[in-house]
Amino acid sequence: MDSLADSRRQLRIALIAIAIVIPLGIFGFMVIEKFSFLDALWTTIITISTIGYGDIYAETSVGRVFTILLVIFGLSTFAYGLQAVFSFFVSQEVRDLRRVRQTERKIAKLRGHYIICGEGELVDKTIGYLLDLSEMRREHQDQQILGRVNANLGHYFGANETGIRAWIKKVVSRIEMLFLRILNPGETLLDLIVVITTDHSYAQHLRSENLLVVEGDATNHETLLNAGLEHAQAIVVMLGSDTQTLLTVLTANSSIDRMEDHEHADIYITAATFGDDMNEKMLRVGADNVIAPFDVAGQFLNNATLRPAVNDFFNHILFNEKTSEQIVQLFIYADSPWLGKRIGQLELHEKHHTGIIGLREADGTYLYAPNADYILTEGDILLAVTPGPYIPPLQEACRPGKSTRPVINKWRHEIFDDAPQKSEQTYSLMEAEEAIKQMSQHFVICGNDRVINNSIRKLSPDRPFVIISNSNEMTSRLLKLGFRVIHGDPTQEETLLKAGVDRALALMVSITQNADSVLTILNARLLSSTLLITATAPTDEMLPKLHQAGADRVVSPFRIAAQFVLLATTRPAVSDFMQHVIFNYHSGLETTELYMQDNSPWIGKSLEELLLERIFRAGILGIRQANGQYIYSPQGTYVIKENDILIITVPMINSDELRSIAHGTENKLPTTLRRKSILRNY
Repeated sequence: MDSLADSRRQLRIALIAIAIVIPLGIFGFMVIEKFSFLDALWTTIITISTIGYGDIYAETSVGRVFTILLVIFGLSTFAYGLQAVFSFFVSQEVRDLRRVRQTERKIAKLRGHYIICGEGELVDKTIGYLLDLSEMRREHQDQQILGRVNANLGHYFGANETGIRAWIKKVVSRIEMLFLRILNPGETLLDLIVVITTDHSYAQHLRSENLLVVEGDATNHETLLNAGLEHAQAIVVMLGSDTQTLLTVLTANSSIDRMEDHEHADIYITAATFGDDMNEKMLRVGADNVIAPFDVAGQFLNNATLRPAVNDFFNHILFNEKTSEQIVQLFIYADSPWLGKRIGQLELHEKHHTGIIGLREADGTYLYAPNADYILTEGDILLAVTPGPYIPPLQEACRPGKSTRPVINKWRHEIFDDAPQKSEQTYSLMEAEEAIKQMSQHFVICGNDRVINNSIRKLSPDRPFVIISNSNEMTSRLLKLGFRVIHGDPTQEETLLKAGVDRALALMVSITQNADSVLTILNARLLSSTLLITATAPTDEMLPKLHQAGADRVVSPFRIAAQFVLLATTRPAVSDFMQHVIFNYHSGLETTELYMQDNSPWIGKSLEELLLERIFRAGILGIRQANGQYIYSPQGTYVIKENDILIITVPMINSDELRSIAHGTENKLPTTLRRKSILRNY
């Protein structure tokens, strides 16, 4: 029997028994001892409670027998009642019920929050990422407090770390941290999350992390309302079944349409899908954005392998919990004091240490690295990179006293047909092997999972790629598309040598079998110490193992997907901008990295001298300096130094010429990408 129902039954029995015993005691004393009603009630209560004051008592033999029986049955009844009451109020079900009520009250107070629907690895990685961000924020606040304490104590104790100074610093900082957390705990993204799940044990786990959870079916209208849909900013659907996800998106969109308050009709819906043919369907039933985890992981793997500096640049401002710089969206409302002004007039570099790397116009057109003469109009969204402490004053300057949250109503994404590209030249297997013998500084790709297939689908066979495949079907298909393919086992040194791994710039590995993945990386590293190796890890346990085997970067597909889901939900303009400029055949743009080596003719010149926008329609998003520090949207007066890496967005038709001129050599890539990279997990 359900324990809550059992506790309720016991409580009802106890109340009924008490309702019988007390009137029976009153009646007995009134009849037997001729007590008044009040005296009978008094005697019954003190008898059952065993207080027994002795001022009124039974004098007859029958009365005393009756009193004994009343004590036995009454005391048993009250003991049973107390046990039933205790069991009811301390039962797990009642505690859960109280927690549900508390959750309902907290959700009712939320405004502009995010609803996450689902359970499983993708949701778990998303929540884990949020927990990491929250912890990093707390550590950052603690470091700021310690800095203030150190500065203040320095006035009194000097610069020396004496024993008493260290002790006072520790005590004062702990007290200040405690008071700040009580008086001003601060709000993180984690405080604005409501999770809907049908998994009770998973809900309990999330509650232990202090998250707000609604247990129920996300396809149900009432469940969405219980999660505060009416006041939400966005909803993310990440269910294990694409059909369930589709139904949830349809229900959410239908619920939004039925809302009487049209102010909330712009709730943003993001859906995660696992089927290749579901994207268009999700958009048709009301999703604003669709994220395919394996597709996202494939894109990221491509970027980490082919454009490592570009990848690090965006990762630094988007997903790195430890960095101080962040990219924010600033919407130009009709009441913004920036409206009608040129970007240069705002003096963002000087006043806020801020660089504008992109801009979304009201009609949906994206501009990369907009110049200082651009005049801001209503509906523009600025993509600004700025240190964390400067974000509040920057938002205040953009729109004093009000929100700069972008208006995203009717912001629907277009899904392009990502059919694989085909070259005019095709190969037989023998012809491919002969062509590979002549190649150097190329990119080798090997794998057999959905991530690698999504990666290859976005690559041009005319570029210097060599693919290792042990699948007859995959080998035949890629040869017909014009790729150079080695058919064989990538774990074998002979196969890697045929692919020219010892002469290659980078190797991309995404193999389902963990042991094969480790062995492939080990052999490749033995063949080349300068090779940049990127790999995917199906589980978190594999991350350190692949690093130990020799991988420079290890991609966790679901962690990457979780990061992009959050990005697409909380900063959709930023997410769209990345997809628009990094490498997009539909927009005709790519973001490339130019290495300022000792033979580059650009070293010693200022950026404005290069006339990149006029000649190549190129815009500089940032510069990675030799010490690893980044400059975002650098000013034209910046003088290029040796070992700088320029992060430039340029039309694809101009990219090869731009690289050739910038590098000052026929060799369009550095001899190794590895020395410019950082060992990192994603």
